[in-house]
Amino acid sequence: MLKLWQKYFRASPEIFSSFLSSKSPFEQQLSPPNPGLSLHRMRMAWATHNGNKIPRLCQEPQIRIKGIRAWTSLVDDEVASHLLSLYFAWENPTWQLVDQHMFLKDLASGSKRFCSPLLVHALLFFGCSCSYSLDRITDRQEEKSLGKKLYAEIQRLWQIEKDQLNLPTAQSSILIGLLCCTLGIDRLGTKHILHGAKLCHKLELHCKSPAYLYSHVNRDELGPISRCHQLVAWAVFDVQALAAQVYRKMPVWERPPAVCFSLDEAAVLDEGVEWSPYPFKTPVQQPFYYTAACYRSALVMIVHEIAIAGIKFSNTGIASDDWQYGHQLHQKLCDWMTSLPSCVMPQSNTTPHILCLHLYFQATLVFLGDIFILYSKVTRNDESNLTRFDPWTVKSRALDSVGSLILLYKQSHGWKSIPIVFLHYFCLAGVHSISQLEPQAPKWSLILESCVVGLWHMSLGWGRLCTAFLRTIELVLKASNLDESLIPTKVTVIFEQLNTTLWTATDISSLSADYVVHHVPVPASESAAGSEFKAEGLENLIRSMDHLSMH
Repeated sequence: MLKLWQKYFRASPEIFSSFLSSKSPFEQQLSPPNPGLSLHRMRMAWATHNGNKIPRLCQEPQIRIKGIRAWTSLVDDEVASHLLSLYFAWENPTWQLVDQHMFLKDLASGSKRFCSPLLVHALLFFGCSCSYSLDRITDRQEEKSLGKKLYAEIQRLWQIEKDQLNLPTAQSSILIGLLCCTLGIDRLGTKHILHGAKLCHKLELHCKSPAYLYSHVNRDELGPISRCHQLVAWAVFDVQALAAQVYRKMPVWERPPAVCFSLDEAAVLDEGVEWSPYPFKTPVQQPFYYTAACYRSALVMIVHEIAIAGIKFSNTGIASDDWQYGHQLHQKLCDWMTSLPSCVMPQSNTTPHILCLHLYFQATLVFLGDIFILYSKVTRNDESNLTRFDPWTVKSRALDSVGSLILLYKQSHGWKSIPIVFLHYFCLAGVHSISQLEPQAPKWSLILESCVVGLWHMSLGWGRLCTAFLRTIELVLKASNLDESLIPTKVTVIFEQLNTTLWTATDISSLSADYVVHHVPVPASESAAGSEFKAEGLENLIRSMDHLSMH
């Protein structure tokens, strides 16, 4: 595993620095800030580039850590404060797999009920993926250097802690699983995700009052423990549902957790809470974390059901009677969207976890449409089953929305710190955008560029799955034989770099291939009746397309 992590992108950050910033000759002559993964480094760079302008960076990390040396020798308090602030601002809100309050409380006290050396190192590693240098945000060499050390320590600590039945081990297992998936070792990654879900099930997090959480709890701790229980339990159920949808892995939890926030409880908990794009102070938004958690829980129950249906239909095919069920599932998704209040809509709330929520919804519509396109013999000309549920239309509209949401995220936050799940959304929209490129639709050129640049940018902080997705988009683009004038310059430059120095036959052979790309276009001469697309394991897809075929 360590060798896979060490085989990272070798592209010089300077090659693409013009994508994201421009500097005057005077600025380029100024000495760079002192090294170090900290807010201090960012503040020095900001002062250098902005002179006497009013600073927009935070004065202090949002999370201030003291005594990190009790948990790790790899970072000091300043670096830990910075990396954990990044993790809890950008990555954790999507699922809230780690309860910030309980984790930090045990981190300070030394208790291992909600904290452990393994979990600390895992969160620091994720923080590295969100970190960058403001002097040149494409330069993540220091993050890579620390990331290698953290990853080696994660491997060592896993052997020590893996058999311990506690919440930090379960959370760490899921986080390591997500990490392994980005490294292209999906089979190991999904095993870790499901192992973490099994540990949580043994801890009875799916029940109302698990002894692990509630035994020997003081009255003052009941509220924080209850909030932790509900957030983490639903996060586990959420991630395993995503694994079922993306990797065709049957969920460990057959039913959703028995506890959930009411909307009234959520409204009280959300009052006065603010989010800002750390390390920047502005813009400040009310994130509505708990309200979003309520609605995400309702969505996850539908995702869970659709994912299981997808696994079933991939084996049995779809009969005529199943179309009514497809309509019911689609209606559930539509009803969910209709139920959303304005505070969790992207028109009024552009925080990362809200945009991820809507990307999750749209990607689920795509997945549902794909199930009925791929596993049914019905064609688009057959009106008998399409009057109430037309998977082609559902999928097309959803992919259009995915592209729009990606552009909104880019406009709101750029590609500096990106939640890990964006790997999936970039691939989904990137492949689809190619079929939409035409002079009359400039939007899709922007979407293709955003997905390719976004994946390249994530590759600087993550692993080899980014490379595989870039390769997939490139091969679909080549197979399409489009007019070169339709292809953005940035896309061309990145693919040239990918071909010359960043991709080898070894990269393909070591892919684990659990990742399934559903939206793969099939040439007209090879398409089966009723289907213009197919589902393909990532390794097989790249191999077949590398041989200029899509069989």
